[in-house]
Amino acid sequence: MTEQTAELETPEAAASAAADASLIAPHASAAPARPEGLSDAYWDDASGVKLEAYARLAELEAADAARREGVPESAEGYALEPDEPVIGADGQPVVFDADDPLAKAILPALHEAGLSQAAVSKILGAYARSEAEVAAADAKATAAFVAAEQTKLGANHSARTAALHGQVIAAIGAGPAEAIRQQMRSADAVIALETLVSKLQGPVIGAAPLTPPATRDIADRIYGTK
Repeated sequence: MTEQTAELETPEAAASAAADASLIAPHASAAPARPEGLSDAYWDDASGVKLEAYARLAELEAADAARREGVPESAEGYALEPDEPVIGADGQPVVFDADDPLAKAILPALHEAGLSQAAVSKILGAYARSEAEVAAADAKATAAFVAAEQTKLGANHSARTAALHGQVIAAIGAGPAEAIRQQMRSADAVIALETLVSKLQGPVIGAAPLTPPATRDIADRIYGTK
């Protein structure tokens, strides 16, 4: 037995060692203290803070901070531009109007939600592409309808409708005649107007008169205003 070993085995040394152990043991065995408000997602009762989850939280916070850098100070600060240029059915780029009631209603909500300019541009791009597809489909359907109606009027449909339009212009003037022409979308409508003009005005459809006829105009002949 060495002198140091003998020293430790004395009553005084044993008492001192026990006192030291009483100070260390509670710290070694005590459960980690959970910070107030820390959710279960970031805490483990045995090991304490979940470092992996906490690191992920830091990443999310950094990403959110970067996203918010692209948020304008107010809803009026958004640029109403799609993420990519969109060509409409008229062949022109789609342009959004900041004074549009829909934009004025939606942009404040998007700003309140914290959407960045990039996110708003993506929304506008998706909307513009959808509207352009709908418009293109409508234009295609309209063209098919017009072609079918022209077929009903025969091979000389262009000359026939032009002559009818000239007759109406001669009777009521260019402005009202244009309003009527805009409504002449079906063969039945063209035939009905041809019949009406023929009965009221007399001349055979086929050649538009260059000047108004000498007879009273259609409104007068129908309603007797003169």
